[in-house]
Amino acid sequence: MTKVRVSVSDQRIKDLLANALEGGSNYWCWITSYNYPEGQTRETMKLEFPRIDLPFAGGSLTIVDFEGDMPDKVLDRKALLKGLSIMAKDEPRHFADFMSQHDDAITADVFLQCACFGKVIYG
Repeated sequence: MTKVRVSVSDQRIKDLLANALEGGSNYWCWITSYNYPEGQTRETMKLEFPRIDLPFAGGSLTIVDFEGDMPDKVLDRKALLKGLSIMAKDEPRHFADFMSQHDDAITADVFLQCACFGKVIYG
C-alpha cells in the first residue's frame, strides 16, 4: 500500500466541524464544556465562533453522547486531525466527498465520529 499525503487547510476542517455541530451530529451529541487554554477565557480570546475556533486556538471542546453510553470526548486540534486521517483511511468515500468539496451533513457526522471514537458507530 502506498501512502499519499494531502494538505487540508484548517478552515476546511473548521467548516466540516461546524457542519457536524450545527446539524450533522446533533442527533447523538452535544458540547458540555469549552476548555480554554490556561489563563484564557472567551472574553480574552475573542474568538468569533468558540465552538469551531477553540480547538484550533489551543483549547478544546468536551463532547458527550445523548445516551451517556460513551465517555466524554475531548476534541482538540490533534483529535480533529486524527479523525480526518481515520476518515481518509476507513471512510474513503466520505473523505473523497470532503476533498472534492461535495461534503454534507453526513460527511461531517462521519468526520466527528472518527474524531471522537476512531470509527463510525452511529448511523
